[in-house]
Amino acid sequence: MKELDLTAAPPRPPRAEVLGIIFLPRSIDKLRASLPGGNRGLYNLIGFTESMFELLGTTSERVLPLVASAKDDVEVAASLLRDAPAGAVQEWNAWLLARLPRGGNREEALKAYPWLPERPDLVLAVDILAEDDRRSFA
Repeated sequence: MKELDLTAAPPRPPRAEVLGIIFLPRSIDKLRASLPGGNRGLYNLIGFTESMFELLGTTSERVLPLVASAKDDVEVAASLLRDAPAGAVQEWNAWLLARLPRGGNREEALKAYPWLPERPDLVLAVDILAEDDRRSFA
């Protein structure tokens, strides 16, 4: 796969999925931005990406070469699914879609996202990340 510059555009939305794994396309974009010639900008792999890979029984260090050599997202996802523990994808998706920002500490979330009081409808971390991307690249 080709490298990405995440200073020019954000990674794919947090709710994007491939082969049923929510957030994986976003993580693939971050890994593509980690390839030579890419630029992650302010995006990191610590947090949701590492949590996802841990549940799937791997690490970003192991997935990075796979992303570099894969032809597409499906190839990456298929490889992860082959080695993932039974039920890991369902566990990941359920955890992600229930996760509150900053582990549920609303004060910390407000510090990190000062615009959050304008959007009381945003409760889940994935939706707040999507809005933060939109605002950052408006």
